[in-house]
Order: sequence, then C-alpha cells, then structure tokens
Amino acid sequence: MPPPEPLIWHHPEPPGRKNALTRAAVVRTAIEVADAGGVAALTMRAVADALGVSTPMSLYRYVLNKDGLVDLMLDEVSAEVAVPSAPSGDWRGDLRGLATSLWAMIGRHGWYAELVDSRPPFGPRTMRRAAFLMTVLDGAGLTPAVAYASLLDNYVTGTAMSVSRELELLGRFGIGSTADLPSYAGEMADDSLAPWLHDMPDLTADSRFELGLDCLLDGFAQRRRAGRR
Repeated sequence: MPPPEPLIWHHPEPPGRKNALTRAAVVRTAIEVADAGGVAALTMRAVADALGVSTPMSLYRYVLNKDGLVDLMLDEVSAEVAVPSAPSGDWRGDLRGLATSLWAMIGRHGWYAELVDSRPPFGPRTMRRAAFLMTVLDGAGLTPAVAYASLLDNYVTGTAMSVSRELELLGRFGIGSTADLPSYAGEMADDSLAPWLHDMPDLTADSRFELGLDCLLDGFAQRRRAGRR
C-alpha cells in the first residue's frame, strides 16, 4: 500500500526570508491565473511566470506540490462565501443564503466547481462553512445532516459545471448565449416547440439555479414534515 498523500494543512508556511515570496502571494497569483484561463491554464510554470520566479520548483517550498496549491486555492476562495456566526432559526433561509453565496463565488471562480471534488475538504474556511451547514440541518431535524449537506453542495457545484459546459458547447458552434438559441433552433423545430423557444431567453443561469434550489428545499421541507430521515 502506498504511503498516505501529504496534505498542505500539515505543513505550516516556512519562515520568511528577505525578499522571499509568501504562501499568500503564491495562492493569490494562482487564483488569478485560474480565473483568467481556467483549470487548463493552472500550471506551476504559469504561476511561477506570473510571479516572476525563474523556476516552478521554488514554489514547492510554500505549497508543497500542485495538489497543495489547489487545496489552498479552494480554501482561499471559500472565504468569499458568507457564513453567519450562528443559525437564524429559519433553516430554509439559512440554507438558501449559503447556497446562493456559494453559487455567486463559483460564478467568480469557475475553476472551483471543477476542482472541489478532487481534494479532501479540510481547509479551515471550508470546514467552517460545513460546520454551519451541519448545524442548520441538525437543528431542522434533517438528518443525517451530512447526506443533506452533500445534496445541497452537489446541486450548487453540479449546476455550475453544467452551465460551464453548456457555454463551452455553445461557443464551439458559434452561438453567443442561450438567448441566441431560438434563432438557431427555430430553423429546425416544428410549431410544437414554439412556446419553449419563446421562453428560452428569460431562462438565465441564475433563474434556473433559483428554480432548482427551490425544488430541492421544497423536497427537504416535505421530508421534514413527513418525519422522514
């Protein structure tokens, strides 16, 4: 059996040196690289070049390896998700607030949805959000909380991935956005699809996300009323 993979959380930042980099600077620059070019652009070489560092190997002192860098990036942007200090007593409002804040963060950092399931969720900011989520679910009697938490998180990140792939697909065929689809599809569709094509421009990614979130929370509420776990 291979030895356990080392985690960045077990390796504190090394002591500073004069004119040296910092872990925060490496992570911040990596986020900028990924924001601009996506996951494919995120290489140690690209980060080193953006920092003006001659060799990518010099970054390993601060982030251990590329996986360590990804862990730090995921946790850093998780700080942008608004986590209240305590539940409000309105479980549905708390879950909606957390989900919509996560959705907005992913909108700013599209790579997050692609990478979050590839790494263990041990970062301090990530775990703070998870702890709040579990507390809300437990308080609402939605147990096992970890299962409901997984459903909510998977919905948010899965929808973000679906939107990203949809936009990529449209781009491949020269279609600017879903609002342009009626003019393309209308050439091949019969009259039975006319109402659907008419409504399509109003179905933004945000509105579809809100609809799906309402459906998911409705399901949670129904199971709660029925006393199902």
